[in-house]
This record gives sequence, structure tokens and C-alpha cells, in this order.
Amino acid sequence: MPSVLSENDKETVKRTVPKSANKIQAVAVARLYIAYPDRQRWIYTGLQGAAVLANDLVGNTFWIKMVDVSVCMTNISYRAQAQARIVV
Repeated sequence: MPSVLSENDKETVKRTVPKSANKIQAVAVARLYIAYPDRQRWIYTGLQGAAVLANDLVGNTFWIKMVDVSVCMTNISYRAQAQARIVV
């Protein structure tokens, strides 16, 4: 997994999270881990890509979206609404 997004990866993120409906706040390379069903143990889900913190302008909510930037896939592989108040 790359440690920095390439220009092609950045274009993939912009295409997948369109500017017309979202305001991208931050992007970083990430792997997704969950603590389920055992809340004391983290497990790697196998998902990795660009983690995007975006303000959904249609619903006026913040989301964390995992964009798959691999060659074979260019879609959102994980999406979660941010529950806590985020100050940008």
C-alpha cells in the first residue's frame, strides 16, 4: 500500500466523491480495522485506500468514505457518517 497518494489516486478520489455534492475536507492513505464482535481486539478488514472526510452538501452531514484507488476498482468501499461534531 502506498504511503502517499499519487496524482492518479487524487483524480480517482475527486471523480468518486464529486465536488457537486461534497466538500472534501481531508484525504489520507488508510487501512480499515474494526473492533467487532470483540470490542477489545482490532481486526483488519482487508479494505485499504484513500480515507476521505467529506461534507455531504445535499444532506449537510459529514462522512468518512474509503475510496478504493486500486487499478481494478474505483468506488467507495466503506462509508460511515461521522457522529461526533467535527470542527474544521
